[in-house]
Amino acid sequence: MISASGLVTGATGSDGVCTLTATSEGLTLSGQIDAQSTPAAVNCGLIEITAPTGRWTMTLTYRVGTSATVSEPVTVDQP
Repeated sequence: MISASGLVTGATGSDGVCTLTATSEGLTLSGQIDAQSTPAAVNCGLIEITAPTGRWTMTLTYRVGTSATVSEPVTVDQP
């Protein structure tokens, strides 16, 4: 299981969706959660993905309407 959470500062609105995308050797997995608005940021909460062993590159995307904010990629090793 790999997981991530995040905050999107400067974002407003409460109807967005957060998506965690993980890629490894041509395989792409993803999970989604509804975003939760706070006074200071949008909270993406914890998103978990069942993933096999390997090195995974993950990004977290917050999308509302036609606008999207994407994190820098992070690489993790799933034992």
